Amino acid sequence: MATLGLLAGVTVLLGVIAWRAVEFFAALEPVVASGSRGERGPLVSVIVPARNEAPNVGRCLESVCRQDYSALEVLAIDDNSTDDTPRILARLAEDEPRLRVLAGAPLAPGWTGKNFALAQAAAHAQGEWLLFLDADTWLEPGTISAAVAHAAERKLGLLSLVTRQELAGFWERVIQPVVLLVIALALPLKAINDSRRPGVAYANGQFLLVRAAAYEKAGGHAAERDSVVEDSALARAVKAAGFGVQLADGRGFVHVRMYRGLQQTWEGWSKNSFLSAGRRLRNVALLVVCISALILVPPLLLLAGMRELLSATGASSGAVLTSAVAALQWALAFYLTWRCEREVGVPGRYAFTAPLGAAMFNALLCYSAYRILSGHGVSWKGRQYQP
Repeated sequence: MATLGLLAGVTVLLGVIAWRAVEFFAALEPVVASGSRGERGPLVSVIVPARNEAPNVGRCLESVCRQDYSALEVLAIDDNSTDDTPRILARLAEDEPRLRVLAGAPLAPGWTGKNFALAQAAAHAQGEWLLFLDADTWLEPGTISAAVAHAAERKLGLLSLVTRQELAGFWERVIQPVVLLVIALALPLKAINDSRRPGVAYANGQFLLVRAAAYEKAGGHAAERDSVVEDSALARAVKAAGFGVQLADGRGFVHVRMYRGLQQTWEGWSKNSFLSAGRRLRNVALLVVCISALILVPPLLLLAGMRELLSATGASSGAVLTSAVAALQWALAFYLTWRCEREVGVPGRYAFTAPLGAAMFNALLCYSAYRILSGHGVSWKGRQYQP
């Protein structure tokens, strides 16, 4: 009876998860190429913070400088890097007159590093629009034209884009799709994009386009100086200031290589995940239950049913029912994870690694909660924070 109850519960939960996945992608509006490419529009200030970004920052800034949008200034701020980042930025500035390289001041008390760097660079920006880009992104040539046209047509104060993930390593392909699936399932996208819901906002700091007037009215990054998840904090502030906010699909325009290898992936997501869950243990428990029910429980139930079917004592009707329902659950779960793999450009065969990815996600989420609740804080790029 307990097994049948578990089967029923997992079936209902899988149905809800499948519905949420379909709803998310249906509500995610794609940004399309602008018909006014090459025409002069309002000045856009592109701001790229760089701390120890030697493997990434050159590709990012070169893609920005190749944009077909002419009214552009580019500000790159070196955030006290200890690698070759300053040398790379200096070389790029010699070849590109629109690029200005700023030297970041030592981190001030009460700030997170990225917020402090972005606030310093924004103080130098002259644009009507500010485009904050992470250094590990790179853009297709028509990206800024399309984004500015999209935001202007919808009278937005802030536009953030979902990016195309470039996942090359084994652990990236195992963990990232599961994390991204969780984000898609957890985000109330309709509420995020609804101006009548000022308390609900989310943004992806990899690509964040905001009107300078909205940025100033919201208090900019200075208002969120100690926030580790600064992108969503800024989106909430802009929305609360009365401006429209949208999270849209920019996967045809913006690429990102977030992490390289297990250590970076673990450090990056354990920094953000508990904070993104609202610092609430009940949300952690809910996420662990949901991801386990989606990915871990169906194959375990199927194995249990098959074991009884193949046992020497013979198969009971309960074992037949358990196996049949669990097989259907596993097929649905496998399809959902396979679709997620395809959405992020990972070979479909990695759907077989989803149980490993789910176990890793549950572990890093719990570890993130432990680090923050125990007072150990989070670590990123050689800095320690106490959120």
